Amino acid sequence: MNIIVRPYNGQHCCCRPDTTWERENRDFYSPESVERLSCTPVLFARISKAGKCVGRKFASRYYDAVNYGVLLYAENFLDGTPEAWACASSIDHTSILPSPLYNPIVLGQTGNHFLLKVDGKIITDYNGGTAEMIEEALVEASSLISLRIGDVLCLELSGRLPIVENAEGQTLVEGTFCDNPTFDFRIIR
Repeated sequence: MNIIVRPYNGQHCCCRPDTTWERENRDFYSPESVERLSCTPVLFARISKAGKCVGRKFASRYYDAVNYGVLLYAENFLDGTPEAWACASSIDHTSILPSPLYNPIVLGQTGNHFLLKVDGKIITDYNGGTAEMIEEALVEASSLISLRIGDVLCLELSGRLPIVENAEGQTLVEGTFCDNPTFDFRIIR
C-alpha cells in the first residue's frame, strides 16, 4: 500500500512508507532525535481501482472516498542532504489519515470546512478542496507510480507549519471536517 504525496507547490509526487499511516487516532510519542515538528494539512483520496498512466477523463473512476488529514515532518532532519526529505517524512505514525471517509460530492460545498487546530488555536480553515484537484494529482502520480486498490493519494494544502519546538510536554492536534471531529491526538515529548 502506498501513501502517495503531492507536495505543496511541488512538481513531483513521492511516497511515504505505509508504516507512517496512523489510522487509530493514537497519540504520537516523538522520538528523542526529533527536536522540531511541522505539519501540513492534506486532502486525501482512497484509490479504488488499480491503474497506471490514468487519463484525465477517466481519473474520477479511480477513487471513491475523501477526507482531510495531516502529515508530520521532523524539521531538524531537513539539513539539505539528499536523504533529508526521506528521513523527515518516514517516521512511524506521522501520516494522520483518519476514517470515516466521505463521498467526494461533499468537496467544495458551502459550510464543509476542514479546521486544523493546535492547542485549541485554528491554524488552517480550508474549504477549497475539489474533485478536480484530486484528479489532476491522480493523473500526475499515475504517470510515475502504479496505483493499487487501497493506496492513498494526499495533496498538501499548504507549506509546512511549525507545531513543536524543542519543548517537553504535550501538544494537542485536532481536525474537523463537515463539523465532525476527524482526529484528535497529542504529540508527547
